[in-house]
Amino acid sequence: MTITTEEATQGLFKLAQRVPFNIAPEKSERLAADIFGSGKWTIRPSRTEANFYAVPQETALYLPYAGLASLWCLSHVALHLSDIASQIQREPGTRKATSFEIDPAAVLQLGEHLAYARILFHHDQEWPSNLATPDATAPLQTEQGLVNNLFFGALGWIMLHEIAHVHHRDEAVIPHDQLVKQEYRADDFATRWILDEAGAGLENENRILMICVALTWLFLHERVKGKGSTHPATILRLREVVQHFKTSDRSLGLENSGYVLKVILDPETNSPVQGDPKEFFFWVASRLEILFPV
Repeated sequence: MTITTEEATQGLFKLAQRVPFNIAPEKSERLAADIFGSGKWTIRPSRTEANFYAVPQETALYLPYAGLASLWCLSHVALHLSDIASQIQREPGTRKATSFEIDPAAVLQLGEHLAYARILFHHDQEWPSNLATPDATAPLQTEQGLVNNLFFGALGWIMLHEIAHVHHRDEAVIPHDQLVKQEYRADDFATRWILDEAGAGLENENRILMICVALTWLFLHERVKGKGSTHPATILRLREVVQHFKTSDRSLGLENSGYVLKVILDPETNSPVQGDPKEFFFWVASRLEILFPV
């Protein structure tokens, strides 16, 4: 029996109402008072292809079911890739190797999840019968719960980007250079909101991975649909966002983010074993500069 993306993600959509508050709980009161204020904001579903957008004139954010399904499938892939790659990298002898490779099609139906995430960029399509549907109520310590946590974190960055558009009353019909400036400002708002008071521990590392999963989704969207006319190229957005990553050379967030970006976007290239996670992450970023030229 097949089900729609609406049926598959309805539970995720209901919980999405709280995502902007939960992604950075230390700022939830400020979000309510300073950003949302007394205005009547709405978060609405949509039945378009996979995308997310805001309509400032309506004070509304739109979360298409296909977008939720696509991002959730990518989060499923990202969680398992970061776990698998971390285990491989820590196996005895791996540090002496010249490369390591992970085939997302070979394990845990990651290939099927990734293929479905890509299809949804073109049009909404029924949830594949061979993939488990999201369980929005899964306990955090379970596999589905961990996928949900990563998904909601990535969605949080995307939603805060759209919230910035509404908060700043951004316009759609303006010169191209001003459109691009609006997008950079929205990215900066979302990234600062999530990271500025995250501290220097595991919470900060987790949030970096969540932001990078969101950026991976944008890279994948660009690869499938091409560069749009209203947004900067994703590689330019990555350049700006990473400037906010305050980490050590041994950053777990950068290590896992590097694995995710590498395997999903550059699976063909051998990966040199770098001296530390930060070096590996920026090697991956340099590969993306080549693969996604401006």
